[in-house]
Amino acid sequence: MKLTLHSLLPGLAVAAMLAAMPSYGASANAGGSSASAIITVKRARAALEVKPLASNDVFAYTGKNRTEVTSLQPLQGDQASMQLFIFLDDSTRSGTLGTQLPELKNFVRSLPASTQVAIGYMRNGGFNLVQGFTTEHEQAANSLRLPQSIPGVNGSPYFALSYLVKHWPSEEQAGRRAVLMLTDGVDRYYENNSTSDPYVDAAVKDSQHFGVLVYSIYMHGAGFYSSSSWGVTMAQSRLDQVSKATGGELYAQGLMSPISLAPYLSELTDRLSNQYRITFVASKDSGLQPVQFRTEVPGVKIIGPQKVLVKADHS
Repeated sequence: MKLTLHSLLPGLAVAAMLAAMPSYGASANAGGSSASAIITVKRARAALEVKPLASNDVFAYTGKNRTEVTSLQPLQGDQASMQLFIFLDDSTRSGTLGTQLPELKNFVRSLPASTQVAIGYMRNGGFNLVQGFTTEHEQAANSLRLPQSIPGVNGSPYFALSYLVKHWPSEEQAGRRAVLMLTDGVDRYYENNSTSDPYVDAAVKDSQHFGVLVYSIYMHGAGFYSSSSWGVTMAQSRLDQVSKATGGELYAQGLMSPISLAPYLSELTDRLSNQYRITFVASKDSGLQPVQFRTEVPGVKIIGPQKVLVKADHS
């Protein structure tokens, strides 16, 4: 059969279109900057055994485009270093935390030797540091006390969180930084009837900027702000927003304070024990960039921050 230019044109046009499309698995941001994030492997069941993930087991997406994952480092052994700040709300009802305080102390004592822990209390939109970062976990556990239970003394937990991540009480390098907040989530610096809160937005942005994972446990606060079901729902929604955006998680037992902290602290221990540092090719632009992480490994979900800080490489 004789081939003519006319008969070849449709095939050439299709080939050109295919060549112009980014191939699945190839970097859509070739020549971009390198970025990294902490991701958590969440198993469908606690008893499910999952083999260590390889870099080709996790997919990273910037916007709608899949980008190249350049490394996946399990945060185990020599790479397991972490700084964990336990951030208690001083407006929490003392009776709410009273019976669970021993559970929180046991959690601090059980932290691995690679974890430095600090203890602080939310006060007036900032924090009162009662124990700086230390690997002396017994000492840190003994610094925990009941909250003062003064309505509004914390100000805003989100303002306090922003202040904390921007004034992190350590200059020492650590593989991970995380915050565990025990609070009612009520923002007394801003109206509690709006779904939009600039202090929540700022807390998310600041935590993402400094790469801090935020975990929250809802604890009933003193005063009337935490009394209505709508107020509790709104507060928990805001805590959930901050936690999810940073790659953390909110733990709550309906609209009430938890009967026991032990199940939540056990689950948190599991989360912190199954984390990786993922490095991938990001946009050439600097600043916070949206990102998503996925996997096709059965029974596994990847939890990560919704945005990461990209420092553009202008070389």
